Amino acid sequence: MQETPEADDAARTIAEAVYAAYERQATTRIHPAKVQTLLARLAETIRPEIMSPPRSIIAAVNVTLDAWEQTNHEVQGPRVASLDVADGSIAMSLPQRLV
Repeated sequence: MQETPEADDAARTIAEAVYAAYERQATTRIHPAKVQTLLARLAETIRPEIMSPPRSIIAAVNVTLDAWEQTNHEVQGPRVASLDVADGSIAMSLPQRLV
């Protein structure tokens, strides 16, 4: 896909919405120094998928959250269950291990 500021902005907006929803249900507070790292990883993951169906973005984001938690063992949280790209709404669900 062609690099565009609109796609970058859309990826960042979705990443911020995912992070906000994730943080609300995370098992512990995320250290402020790690927030920007997670946001950057989410945006980098979303950017190539921005024109894909929402299920592709959801799958990519959830893989990124899994990988991030593997290196940040103190934090566990929900995964994206649904995404509406048009209005930016995100629904999260807790993995079985957290229920």
